[in-house]
Amino acid sequence: MIKKGNVLIFLARLAEVYPIGHVKKAPGTFASFISLFIGYYLINLLGIFNFIIFIIIFSIIGFIISEIHVRVFKQKDPKEVVIDEFTGQFIALLAITSSNNTNDIILSILLSFLLFRFFDITKLGPIKKFEKLPGGIGIMADDIVAGICAFLVQCGIMTAFNQQLLIKVY
Repeated sequence: MIKKGNVLIFLARLAEVYPIGHVKKAPGTFASFISLFIGYYLINLLGIFNFIIFIIIFSIIGFIISEIHVRVFKQKDPKEVVIDEFTGQFIALLAITSSNNTNDIILSILLSFLLFRFFDITKLGPIKKFEKLPGGIGIMADDIVAGICAFLVQCGIMTAFNQQLLIKVY
């Protein structure tokens, strides 16, 4: 028989994207970096529209399991919970280029990473307010807003450099 406590601990560990959330140094940055590869693969596999649907579902699951993590381990915003970094980075990746040039693609993915980490770490503007929301919502919301900010800034940069955005191709 499966015990309720074991299921809750399992779900809480999913919020950590275990073992990624237990990296000793900068687990959020490490999670964002890993999510670049997963996100780029999923964009190519699913296409932009389905990837957006995936992000929405992933975000809802992230809210739920982050809330479970908060309740099970009784911590407000534990650094080992990194599902929020995955979500925010996935959102930021929506602004990558649709170029056939591999260097352009790599640079746009790197820009997505740098912009997301910048907004996630600095918590500029409204991002800090979202972080203060309670429980799983607070854990997820600030990274979702940081991802949106990174997406918007990257769209502007890519457009300024006449780069076709992958999201516009679909």
